[in-house]
Amino acid sequence: MTRRPPDPASAPKRASSSRPSGSRKVNANDVARMAQVSRSAVSRTFTPGASVAPDTRARVLAAAAALGYRHGKRVEDINGLPTRRAAVVMANLYSPYFCHMYSMIEDELTLRGFQIVWRIVSDHAMLDSVVEELIEQDIDGMLVLSAVPGASVRKKVRAADISLVVLDRQDAVDGAALVWIDGPDVGRQVARLMLAEGRSRPACIAANPHRLTELQAFAAAMEAAGCAPTRWVDTGWTYENGVSAAQRLFSGNGKGGDGPPPDAVFAASDYLAIGVVDAARQTYGLRVPQDVSVVGFGDTSQSRWLSHTTSSVHLPLLSMVQTAVATMAARLGPAPGGPAPRIWLACDVIERETTKGLTFPAAQAAQTPPLPE
Repeated sequence: MTRRPPDPASAPKRASSSRPSGSRKVNANDVARMAQVSRSAVSRTFTPGASVAPDTRARVLAAAAALGYRHGKRVEDINGLPTRRAAVVMANLYSPYFCHMYSMIEDELTLRGFQIVWRIVSDHAMLDSVVEELIEQDIDGMLVLSAVPGASVRKKVRAADISLVVLDRQDAVDGAALVWIDGPDVGRQVARLMLAEGRSRPACIAANPHRLTELQAFAAAMEAAGCAPTRWVDTGWTYENGVSAAQRLFSGNGKGGDGPPPDAVFAASDYLAIGVVDAARQTYGLRVPQDVSVVGFGDTSQSRWLSHTTSSVHLPLLSMVQTAVATMAARLGPAPGGPAPRIWLACDVIERETTKGLTFPAAQAAQTPPLPE
């Protein structure tokens, strides 16, 4: 007897899959979207003892069942509670002080019970894709160093209830808290030092130097005191960039169309400053600080080398890390009302052998007129 094939109309219908396409693992964000709740509501649903409305819990469990979502149990802390996860995205591999911050960030996050996901971004064009990848990994908080994710990506970050903190940026950024230094105050401090030494021809060196508020404030204060217009050198952050910047500033040595060489250089990294100092002394025969004073930025170990102890802006790295992590932790979960905080930390200028301040008469320094705020 020949068996007839089953009638397709009478065959039981399979429920259409709502899983994400491809092989990507279903995560809490997928459940939140299907249940039309926040990601934190999904987390609370699967956290024993957490408060969640019965209707919300039912919707989350139904969505999780439909998607085949299995809540992965996180490592528990000493109190038996699930730990939170924080992502750290470092986007400036040339910054020596960010290297020093690495262990500080890890220690501070670990102390607060976070599991840590590290990402290094060598090309800023890849930043948004890296952040979007992290959104899918049940991240609670995120620190981004020396870069800002795009506006559309920041919206996705907040929609996923991820607390975002950006370091090393001072312009307002929607959807992110900012932690960095008080750049304008730093610039005015460096200008006071240079004016006290009688300097009158300032120069600023950095990548995109007009973007940095500390350099802007330095130039404005010097020019407000009657100095020559500031020379701006747009370069990178490395020692070699400092050497090439010195060539642009000193190769004429007072001859040519650019006028006299600068006598007050503010470089936005210690690497740059050391490159300028070495080239000024060894290539152009200038005396530092007799002919030109140079101030770097970061107060890194290189600025304290005996071969060229370099004046530099000291960054309070530990305070910066603690403030950033505390700010991130305080803003976990659904976005709180009001604008995200912008926190600026005070800095000091550490004088070494590349400025004359250590030997300059205190009385003459005290006679320097106050700079406009």
